[in-house]
Amino acid sequence: MKVGLAYFAVVLIWATTPLAISWSGHIDWFFGVAARMLIAAIVILPIVIWFTDQPISFKWREVRVYLSASLGIFAGMLSIYYAAQTMPSGWISVLFGLTPIVTAIIAHFFFKDFRFTAIKLVAILISFIGLVIIFLPKLSSQNVEFDKLAIGIFFAILAVVFHALSTLLVKKYNHGISSTHVVAVSLWISSVAFLIIKPSFILQWQQMDSKALGAIVYLGVLGSVVGYIFFYYILARIDAVRIGLITLVTPVIAVILGYFLNDEPLNFTIGIGIFLVLTGLFIFEFIGKKLTPK
Repeated sequence: MKVGLAYFAVVLIWATTPLAISWSGHIDWFFGVAARMLIAAIVILPIVIWFTDQPISFKWREVRVYLSASLGIFAGMLSIYYAAQTMPSGWISVLFGLTPIVTAIIAHFFFKDFRFTAIKLVAILISFIGLVIIFLPKLSSQNVEFDKLAIGIFFAILAVVFHALSTLLVKKYNHGISSTHVVAVSLWISSVAFLIIKPSFILQWQQMDSKALGAIVYLGVLGSVVGYIFFYYILARIDAVRIGLITLVTPVIAVILGYFLNDEPLNFTIGIGIFLVLTGLFIFEFIGKKLTPK
């Protein structure tokens, strides 16, 4: 498989994921995420059986990777699905654009393999100003419950932290373990966790409309199985922080999709905010790296 093709597929899948999350969880957000994980866990089993030569290993070396991946899948998805009920789907993608910055901050403090410079700090400030421009008018509106949106923003950022930490841990511990095995075991760990939290969710299928059900199936098959296999495939081959560059493209696509397909807000102010967020990320990843002292 070509790395470039897998990278492109991940961009498309991640760009459509926020909208699908919004559609799949508009009736019951917990059911949306739990059903998605269960479908993905079932779908990936024949892939593991038919397309992998080696049996899944449960030695500590491998288990450590599975648990690291589960952190992003279970905790990250749980947080982002809750957050998606409080804001437009495109804004979720914009917040996930913070992934390179959050990844770098975690790498700096816990992995000692990243160094901040003045230009990178300026880039972070630019992105932060962009987020303020996007969210402040909404937070100030009398038509919005301030506490609900503020909590949603917190959980969205928490999801980014879980995803970034999971990415770094998998990158650190994974030495040649099949990406399919990593995804399969972590999906089953996550599915069991959701069943433990609320076993009754599995009986709620009849309550879903066709739009929500289609979104859940899409996320379970493409968003989780195909998306995560491709993600961990490219993660094993390129820089962990560089993975975050995917989020430079996906917010733009996600916001446009949300505007045309979900009647989500898109005006000049929001556009300026998104532009600043992405400008900050571009400076952080490209210009900041060039000016980092050796």
